[in-house]
Amino acid sequence: MSTSRKTAVAIGLAAMCAAGLAAQTQETKTTTKNKVEITGGKDMTVVGCLNRNPEGDYILTKTGANSAVKPTQYAVITSDDLAKHVGERVQIQGKVVSSGQGKVTVESKTTTEVEHGKDRETNGKTEGAINVERPFLGMSSMKTLSPSCK
Repeated sequence: MSTSRKTAVAIGLAAMCAAGLAAQTQETKTTTKNKVEITGGKDMTVVGCLNRNPEGDYILTKTGANSAVKPTQYAVITSDDLAKHVGERVQIQGKVVSSGQGKVTVESKTTTEVEHGKDRETNGKTEGAINVERPFLGMSSMKTLSPSCK
């Protein structure tokens, strides 16, 4: 078989494989919604700087000068996307829970919409006692006090 014929056969096979893949490809859209609830603890209003740790969780820092009186950091628990507020000085109202004082419940609902196919829905629930070094602040509302923490 000549080189040009081998090339033509290879191109033909590649085109057939690509056409087969295109026929198998379906557009899908996956959406996940989380609902986070904290039970126990006490209602508080805390002022501090909203930051993110490397894992992507939100943290409220620089909340008090006297760490003997109150913690200087809180893990902020919310279903909201606060990315545009990172670096701002904020006031957060919600429930504060320290180790052994309450529990966190996370309910998730994932919907996958398949074009020309059957949509799928997956629900999950995780519940556990709070046993962490940093108290949780379950956010019910937030107000920006300053666009910068500096």
